[in-house]
Amino acid sequence: MTLNPKDEKHIAEFKKYLIIRKSAKVKSGYTINIRRDTVDKQLTNTGWLVLISNHISNAKDALKIYRAKDVVEKGFLRLKKQLDLHRLRIHSDTAMRSKIFVGFISLILMSHLHNVMLSNEPYKSFTMSELIQELAKLKVQYISGNRILYPLTATQQSILRAFDVDIPV
Repeated sequence: MTLNPKDEKHIAEFKKYLIIRKSAKVKSGYTINIRRDTVDKQLTNTGWLVLISNHISNAKDALKIYRAKDVVEKGFLRLKKQLDLHRLRIHSDTAMRSKIFVGFISLILMSHLHNVMLSNEPYKSFTMSELIQELAKLKVQYISGNRILYPLTATQQSILRAFDVDIPV
């Protein structure tokens, strides 16, 4: 994307980081110098993302592909770390396939939890681990065939609301 330094909409943004001068000596008609102090100050609290490709020339396309690949990599990381599948410790092909199948089902559920937490903002109050620990405290007891749910804490109720689950009475 090329921005015109004459465009009034962008001049203020350009001037924050660049010194732009007209010049008859250069083919473009302008000389541009970077305001190193301003850029350095801005970068002290900024992260870096550098993508290099021999095939993708559009920055937006490269970032979109990178993020899609990142989702897959994070999925495998969750399988290994959060779902404890880093070592299978099995002795048969059937057991291995079964454990991986259950792991992928768990990964689908974890991804759904993650998406709901992003969209309903429970991440402001909990990490994924804290949410699971809080929900693990839920207790149900069956007495004479009747299901009795122990009273919910305010935290558990807010989690259930975020996931659009009816709070049992």
